[in-house]
Amino acid sequence: MQTRKLTLTFLTALFVSGLFIYVNTASAGLSGAIYTTTKDGTAVNMNIYGSTEDVYLSGGPQNGNASGLPDGTYYFQLTDPSGKTLLSTDNAVCRQLKVVAGRVAGATGPCGHPNGIFNPANGTLPVQLAPFSKTPNNGNEYKAWVVPVGSATISGSDPKVLNFSNSNSKTDNFKARAEVVVQGSCQPSSSLTVLVSGTNVVAYVPKGNWSSGSTGVAAVNVEGSSITNTLIPTSDAINSCASNSLTGQTVCTANNNKVYILKSTGLDPAVATNPLTSGGSGIIGFSGGSCTNCGVAMDATHNKAVIGLSLAGAGGFQFLNLGASPLFEAPFASKDPFGRISEDPLIDPIRNLLLSAAESSNYEIVNVTTSTSPAFFEKAVTPFKELDSSGEDCSTGIVLAPAEFSAPSDVFIADISNPAFAPFTAGSPGTWTAPMQIQSLSESFLSAGASGIAVAQGTHIGLVTGEFGGDALTAILLPATSGGGGVPAISDWITCNIGNGFINGFDPHTVTAYKSPTSGHAIALLANSSATRLAVVDLTNMFSLARTGAGHGCASNPLPGSVVTFIGPF
Repeated sequence: MQTRKLTLTFLTALFVSGLFIYVNTASAGLSGAIYTTTKDGTAVNMNIYGSTEDVYLSGGPQNGNASGLPDGTYYFQLTDPSGKTLLSTDNAVCRQLKVVAGRVAGATGPCGHPNGIFNPANGTLPVQLAPFSKTPNNGNEYKAWVVPVGSATISGSDPKVLNFSNSNSKTDNFKARAEVVVQGSCQPSSSLTVLVSGTNVVAYVPKGNWSSGSTGVAAVNVEGSSITNTLIPTSDAINSCASNSLTGQTVCTANNNKVYILKSTGLDPAVATNPLTSGGSGIIGFSGGSCTNCGVAMDATHNKAVIGLSLAGAGGFQFLNLGASPLFEAPFASKDPFGRISEDPLIDPIRNLLLSAAESSNYEIVNVTTSTSPAFFEKAVTPFKELDSSGEDCSTGIVLAPAEFSAPSDVFIADISNPAFAPFTAGSPGTWTAPMQIQSLSESFLSAGASGIAVAQGTHIGLVTGEFGGDALTAILLPATSGGGGVPAISDWITCNIGNGFINGFDPHTVTAYKSPTSGHAIALLANSSATRLAVVDLTNMFSLARTGAGHGCASNPLPGSVVTFIGPF
């Protein structure tokens, strides 16, 4: 019997292991089929999964004429597309699923993987494939395998390795992005920020805004107790902060041209000149106020921040390379036809893109792979919408922009992940297009319309908020896959009131979101109008609340204590 050698590789902090397993190269003879899917089991063999945690395994007939898998218990594993490199990182005994009536019916065994959500349409309960290492394939391609437990043995030398014959297995290939977005990155340059370190989450909340001269930044524990809650004094009114969770630095912009570098509960002592002075000059105005430095967004992957600012009265940007000796790059002007920038720009650290959805109804995307030589691409959004901030799920390349004063809330959504369907055409400036739509969210009525936006990176859950009053927010569920050429859509949403006397803040928008290091849930963080209280909203739990008959509003308000908690006053 001819065999081939498979190399097992798995990442550790120190080394890559080179163990081997052997399988027969005979053609597969096991009946039925397996396929990859999303958590709810409704998608079959999607084009590209947003992250490795989004991929679930299922199997069985998709129609009345197809045959199912033989009933029983199966092992599963992940390899590169050639099958030569084992990528699953846990023991094989933990990688078991059961098949009932020809359909995958969830995980089994002593340490089973998490199950997805039962799909009543086809009677399957998918099983999460993670954990597994990044594929060595340049196209981000993987191969999933299943084999009956009676047709495989676990290696005596390594418990991760299965020995089996190909004729007893079924396989399915898929693609998934392995990049991880650092918490705090891929967030719009709104007012507040979070710094996530281990199981600790600290919020930095500016006391000022574009129309307020209040000084100082409150450093507040949100999860854990790593600091003593502190008001960090500043000489200037701070409007925006952004944190790098890898280095612990937080960058804050003042309404003038000053830029502060914070660490823990004070100014970063390693930075000799603090505050710094940006290249901003003059003032630009938005519907919610005016500023020289208008906000800051973080790219933790490349340890740099970008500041949206005025350049002699026109909108522009300036990158700041961080570290002990922060260094500004030369500022550059926006190519927006009306000289506008977004109230809340955003950096995509995976694609090296700067997003700027402006009140001019223009969505500018800037390629900043070489940030000293930016390339501009413009998209006029029609019909006209006053786009109030920039959002993105960076794992999938789904970009967003809420439309201010829309009622119910309108949200622009586009899939820029696949160049085959989302071409960027060079020019001076260039243009871009993609599968896109303006989606109206029924029952979402927010103060001043859809204004602020944030996505809890790694969860595909975000929120849209109002501003200048009110206490309503809308949680949104985004696609877990992208790149197939279809028009993306927010698949579910729910609007509720925060309650407890909470009033939404001013500009820049007082909202951010993150994935909890403790629960894994999508968490929204909102500051009130006086920047003295925080509402901590569990967006994941919010989707479980009872709804109105129309399906997109809370059946009762305000949010219960299982969904929202409050911090402050501070």
